[in-house]
Amino acid sequence: MANESITIYKLIILYTLSKVNTALPPGIISDYITGHGYTNYFTLQNAFGELLEAELIVEDTTYHVSYYQITDTGKETLSLFGQPLSQDIRKEINEYLTEHKYEIINETSLISDYHLTSEGSYLASCILREGNHILFRVDLDAATEEDAIKICENWQNASETLYRQAIQGLLP
Repeated sequence: MANESITIYKLIILYTLSKVNTALPPGIISDYITGHGYTNYFTLQNAFGELLEAELIVEDTTYHVSYYQITDTGKETLSLFGQPLSQDIRKEINEYLTEHKYEIINETSLISDYHLTSEGSYLASCILREGNHILFRVDLDAATEEDAIKICENWQNASETLYRQAIQGLLP
């Protein structure tokens, strides 16, 4: 029975990721699955790990959060083996995604990360996107890791203003 349960959790993850046009942070999926009482956090993390290992999903990690996206193999697997996922669960997931649409947009449209460059400075990358389409990207060189982190953290509040200023400055 435990094997059947983890299979359902994996199918829920695959189905959820197949219904959105962007990578999702695990919290969105976890909130749905744990909120509906399907399983606990630890079992869910195991399901994510097995899906990653099987390359049915991919993970993109920033300095503070991971994002998951279904692969083509994951989509194919879902279409071939997704029958155990009932229509009721599919309907619940669709409703959850609709109800949390704006939360999902907020959590997936502003991405920031940084990395150490070969010159010893830090490059902070800040992205505004719609789905998988990048609308605006700023890469800033920071002298210290603390500065790079500040840039990434401030992106959430400054992105709209910076985007508007860039558009106004470039399209007078």
